[in-house]
Amino acid sequence: MPKLNAVLMVVLAVAVIGATAFLTLRPAPAKAIEPAQVQKLLRKLADSDPDIRREGEAGLRQAGSAVIPPLRDASKSPDRVLAERASRLLLQLDPPPAGVADAAKPVE
Repeated sequence: MPKLNAVLMVVLAVAVIGATAFLTLRPAPAKAIEPAQVQKLLRKLADSDPDIRREGEAGLRQAGSAVIPPLRDASKSPDRVLAERASRLLLQLDPPPAGVADAAKPVE
């Protein structure tokens, strides 16, 4: 009987650790973000201060897929700095399918 208790305690411990890991490592659901907040983060993305740019980038990443359409618009901005940073962030958040990326490369 003591061996059975020890085995059951180990199984229970493994189950608790596994459940905790699952709940901790699963991606957080995308939060709803206000359009005004997105615009504020996009302005930060174009700022000359690197710390403010990182804040904007982190906020946009945290918002997840909700900011993909505004990032697409920002990537076409006449402001080159904003367009470049928005394009780079857009590629990280919404990478193109593998076939599309390969098709864009020139054939040698």
